Amino acid sequence: MKPSLAIVTLLCAISLLWCSSVWAVTLQQAKTSGWVGEQTNGYLGVVVDSQETQALVRVVNEKRKKYYLVIAERNHIKLDTVAKLAAQKAIQAAESGHIIQTPQGKWLTK
Repeated sequence: MKPSLAIVTLLCAISLLWCSSVWAVTLQQAKTSGWVGEQTNGYLGVVVDSQETQALVRVVNEKRKKYYLVIAERNHIKLDTVAKLAAQKAIQAAESGHIIQTPQGKWLTK
């Protein structure tokens, strides 16, 4: 039995919100400063390279992947499908001034 797209989308959104809230101050500061951006693959990307941003991105992406795997397994769908749905939601939800990745792979200020 396949889950509805709405359920998967909701689960992705919830997981993104949880991941973001864990690192609320640091992640929000990094996004507002333009140091990191939302990628089209569902993971956070380094825009301004530093050890701090690399460490933040690594930790956030590890947590995201864990939650994407849980969602994928529960719904019997591929990890990449969950990640791409999450990417769409994260890019849509990005605040004005935050960095997002275009489908062509370039960074853009929203």
